[in-house]
Amino acid sequence: MNGIRAVWRLARWLGPWAAATKAPPVPWRDDLDAVTGVRVRIYGSADRETFVIAPGLHYAGPDDPRLDRFCRVLAAAGHMVIAPFVPGYLRLVPGADAIADFGRVLDAVPRWEARRAQRPVVFSISFGSLLALACAAARDDIARLVVFGGYADFHATMRFCLSGDTGSGRVAPRDPLNQPVVMMNLLPHLTAVEADRGELAAGWRRYVEATWGRPEMKERARFEAVASELAPGVAASARELFLVGIGATPGAEALAYPALERFDARALDPRPYLRQIRCRVDLVHGADDDVIPFEQTHALGAGLVNADVRTHLTGLYGHTGASRPTLRASVRELATMLRILRALS
Repeated sequence: MNGIRAVWRLARWLGPWAAATKAPPVPWRDDLDAVTGVRVRIYGSADRETFVIAPGLHYAGPDDPRLDRFCRVLAAAGHMVIAPFVPGYLRLVPGADAIADFGRVLDAVPRWEARRAQRPVVFSISFGSLLALACAAARDDIARLVVFGGYADFHATMRFCLSGDTGSGRVAPRDPLNQPVVMMNLLPHLTAVEADRGELAAGWRRYVEATWGRPEMKERARFEAVASELAPGVAASARELFLVGIGATPGAEALAYPALERFDARALDPRPYLRQIRCRVDLVHGADDDVIPFEQTHALGAGLVNADVRTHLTGLYGHTGASRPTLRASVRELATMLRILRALS
């Protein structure tokens, strides 16, 4: 498949005119590698390039319909796509082990794509940028990176998830459904908490599973209704904090900010890796991203001093996929969209 045809295929499925619930039919299989110990989902065959996905934090991994759809679209454009189920990211509590797991997946790529020796492209989504950047800094067998909605400063990103403060003076809408995951990661650092922390984490996870991927749940009345429905299933000693963590009752920031100051984020800090990266890096970020603000992509670009960096700030894509802009905005954004699609072709 030539490059023009690949761009056309991508545009058909990733443009603002595409139906988000439909995806091209492509062959796929799951593999649990004995060496990596990480399950991967493999789509298509490498007529063009091999893409390895560094996923975002999501309890379903490649089973998330949105990620599955994106992988199918890439495969329909002629790529082999390898999407791992990274254990730490499935748990919603990432750590240094996630970087090691992703590195082992990259080590195994030649076994899955054995027909020709080629360096893979790594495409990261959201918090998966940590995995992509850390591995690109440590190895020379990555052709290039495409970083979609990535972050540079973990603490600043967590503050945005709690308050909408971008750190630049701009206050932006934030996705309220992410707050309990911030609280899950801060649980060990919350003081004066007498509730069963395991019970709290389990309750917040059930809430996440009930709300994520459903944009209507961002409305306060909707997510409060889900919180109220789930609260009786949480131990009485943990119920009040369960509701605070979700945002159904106030008090999360007063608890979370001191815990965030105590949180050692060195294992989740991508900035020490940036100077060591020398390949091409396409940084893509939605102007209206309500999970990680676009200021974080500018910070990444400033730190990638030895890489071939292309930055694409767009109004066509939010944090999880294509949005529906006005006709005027679509025309204005067309050139940016084509640059992004070329990076994926």
